[in-house]
Amino acid sequence: MTTLPDIPRLYTALAEWLACLLYVLALRRRFGTAVTAVISGAGLVLLGTFLQLTGGVPLAWWIPCMATAVAAMYLFLFGCCAVTPREAGYCCARAFILAEFAASLEWQLHCLLWPWRSGWELPALGLLVLVYAGVFGFVYWFEFRRMQRNPELGITRRALASAVIMAVAAFAVSNLAFTQEGQATLSVFYIRTLVDLAGVLVLSIQQEQLMEARLHRELEAMNNVLHHQYEQYQQSRESIRLINRHCHDLKLQIAAIRAEHDPGKQAAALDEMESGIRMYEAQNKTGNPVLDTLLTAKSLYCQQHDINFTCVADGHLVDFMPTGDICTIVGTALDNATESVQTLADPEKRLIRVAIYAQHGFVMLRFENYCETPVRLDADGMPPHGYGVRTMKAAAEKYGGTVTVHYEDNWFILRVLLPHRSDKAT
Repeated sequence: MTTLPDIPRLYTALAEWLACLLYVLALRRRFGTAVTAVISGAGLVLLGTFLQLTGGVPLAWWIPCMATAVAAMYLFLFGCCAVTPREAGYCCARAFILAEFAASLEWQLHCLLWPWRSGWELPALGLLVLVYAGVFGFVYWFEFRRMQRNPELGITRRALASAVIMAVAAFAVSNLAFTQEGQATLSVFYIRTLVDLAGVLVLSIQQEQLMEARLHRELEAMNNVLHHQYEQYQQSRESIRLINRHCHDLKLQIAAIRAEHDPGKQAAALDEMESGIRMYEAQNKTGNPVLDTLLTAKSLYCQQHDINFTCVADGHLVDFMPTGDICTIVGTALDNATESVQTLADPEKRLIRVAIYAQHGFVMLRFENYCETPVRLDADGMPPHGYGVRTMKAAAEKYGGTVTVHYEDNWFILRVLLPHRSDKAT
């Protein structure tokens, strides 16, 4: 069997750098674009220089040199991406095996087509571009685009340990034959490529399982929010029913008192009391009983906690939505707003504004609350770990609607835009 040359070290450095770059593009960045570009360029130069200078070291130094290259990949990822050290380690393990597979596949095809050519001839460089673009482009399209929409990794110690063990095992098995002099044959390249491919697939399956587990946890959290909102609605409806009954009884008492006593001052006081009762009865009468219940209950809560709550709403605009979705969207938004303003020490700053109105064929639900601390948003424009807002977004998307969050001039603004429908949902 013909002994073939091994992969050029600069090919390996380029593959490792490209694998790390996928994560830099998919995850939140620690710095701005300019700083990230500088770090990325420096990472490519350092990786290429180090691997090129250590290409002829004795076998005993090969493992330490590879470990150093992996450490450089780790620092590159941790320096560019806004991730924890544990998450950087997990990404590094996956990037390393992906780079090993890409470099091995490219060089195997090179040796199969042109075993006599140098890696720096024009056809070889064309093959390098083609294979690397195909491998890393496919991985980015298949997996990393989804990661951009939900960049929270949430890597546990067990997930990190599993990824590192699988990466080390795949690397050790794929390079076992190269520990013996003169064994770099095409059959050995086949074995290395297949083992590296198996490592990539296993780690990809693990990533899918981690994503499913995270989505399951988020779904449970959303269901808990929905259940909590519906329970609150049921309690609020019962409380308001009792309050309305007491108001009715109070009006009867006032009528009886007026019939028995006729002093001018008492009559004036009774008129004022009755006027107040009428004002209370008219409060939050939007035309939608579910919305009335939620708004009235929240108004009472705000009065008890020194919160200035104002609302202008046309409840008929949400008649097409069932009770559960109204509770999810309106109830969650009101709960988030009250929880936020209650942290403010100054009662004058505890301000909440709600408006529900028609706008160009759409229904706009706008919730605003004063907020002194700037709100950090993730790549989707949502607050991190904001399961309540994500539950609202899921409910709005059922009707083709959108949820947007904005922070400006110490005001947190949440908008829910829904297509207007006149039919009542069942």
